[in-house]
Amino acid sequence: MARIEGVDVPSYDFEVDLQALVKAAQGTAESVQLFKDKDVEDLVPTEGDVGVDEVWDALDEFKDRWERGMNNLVKDVEEVAGRLGKIAMNYAEFDKAGNETLNAVAKDVETLRIMD
Repeated sequence: MARIEGVDVPSYDFEVDLQALVKAAQGTAESVQLFKDKDVEDLVPTEGDVGVDEVWDALDEFKDRWERGMNNLVKDVEEVAGRLGKIAMNYAEFDKAGNETLNAVAKDVETLRIMD
């Protein structure tokens, strides 16, 4: 915070690459969709392909654990995508509000007559 004439004034001295933030949110959301489009079951052999009950039991257990892990991962990445999108929207709104404030001040300054 800056201090001007005894008053604390928030500092807005930062930069945000809004395009990169939006791109990250979109890319993360697209990754989630890729995982949702494919199922772990599509990636492992079927019981008939394996042929041996003991191997199938182990493979089936592995497939179930892999599926649970992927579902948890997708849920977490989906949360990240949503939060990145919200952050991008917050920065965009902040930027818009700042521009509106500056434009209003600029109009006020234009009407000032300091010296004749």
